[in-house]
Amino acid sequence: MGISPGTERARELPQRVARPGGGALQYWGWRAAQATIGRTPAPAAYRIASGLGHAAYWLWPRGRRAMRGNFARVLGTAEGGLVDRVARASLAAYFRYLVDFMRLGNGAARLPRVEGERAFAALDRLLERGRGAVIVCMHYGNWDAGAAFAASRGYPLTVVAEGFGDPRLDALVLGTRERLGMQVIRAERAGPSMVRVLKRNGLLALLIDRPVPGEGVEVEFFGETVEVPAGPARLALATGAALVPVAFRRLDANGERMEVVGDFSIVPCDEARPECVRALTQQVMRVHESFIRERPEQWYMFRAFWRREAAAGATGA
Repeated sequence: MGISPGTERARELPQRVARPGGGALQYWGWRAAQATIGRTPAPAAYRIASGLGHAAYWLWPRGRRAMRGNFARVLGTAEGGLVDRVARASLAAYFRYLVDFMRLGNGAARLPRVEGERAFAALDRLLERGRGAVIVCMHYGNWDAGAAFAASRGYPLTVVAEGFGDPRLDALVLGTRERLGMQVIRAERAGPSMVRVLKRNGLLALLIDRPVPGEGVEVEFFGETVEVPAGPARLALATGAALVPVAFRRLDANGERMEVVGDFSIVPCDEARPECVRALTQQVMRVHESFIRERPEQWYMFRAFWRREAAAGATGA
C-alpha cells in the first residue's frame, strides 16, 4: 500500500541490478521476470526468489551495511550471525513478495487466504462514523496482496503511487493494482484527491517508512529518533478520519496465507497542532514497532533507517 511495489525499494537495491539503465531497463526486466514467473511452477519460483535474495545480500555491500545497522537496532544486538540471518531472510522475503505481485498481476495466482476477521469488524465500526480511515502501513509482509484482499471484500480502497520513470512500467505495475480493485492516485497530484477519498468515507493507504529529510516529524522508534512522514497524521487531523496502523503478515513461504493485524484504538486530537501530529505519529510508529518485533524478517528496509546508522554507513563504519 502507498507506493508502487519496487519504486522505493528499487532505489535501494544495487544500482547494477535495479536501475542500471533507468526506467527502460526496469521495464524490460520486469516484463522478462513476469513472463518467466508465469511459466514457472509456484514452488520453484519462490525457491529461486529466496536464493536470489540471499545471493543479493552478499553481493551488495552498501545494502548489507544498511540492513545490518537496521536489524542490529531492531534485534537489540550486534551479534553478527543473528543479524546477518535476519537481514538475509528479509531480502529473500522481499524477492518472494515480488513473485507474489507478479503472479497476481499475470493471473497465475489467486488472492491469499487472510486471517483476521476481528480487524475487518473493527474497521467496519470505524467506517460507521462516515469520515473514512487513513490506513498506515510499512514495507512489511505483503501490503499489496492485503490491499487487494480488502478491495475484493468491497472496501473503497485508494493507494498513492509514485512512478518509475518509464510510462510503460507505470502502466504495468499501476495497472495491476487497478485490476486488483484498488484506486490509484499518482503521488505528484495526490493532495486534494486524498482529502476527497476520506470525505467519501473511503480508505486511503499510505506507507510511512519512507525518506522525508527535513519534511517529516521526529519520533522514537526502537529507542532511537527517526524522521518519518507527517502526512498520515495531518490528514487524519484535517479530515476527522480514523488513523489505523495495519500490517499484512505472510504466514507461509508461498504467499497463500496471510494475517491482518492492526490497532483501531488511536484517537486523533481535536486540533492539528504540531505536538498533536507528533503524538499521533508516535502512536502509529509504536504499533508498527510491535509488528516488527514479532516478525522482523518481514520488514523490507534496505537503506539506513536511523540517522545514527546512516552516519555510520557514510563513514564506512
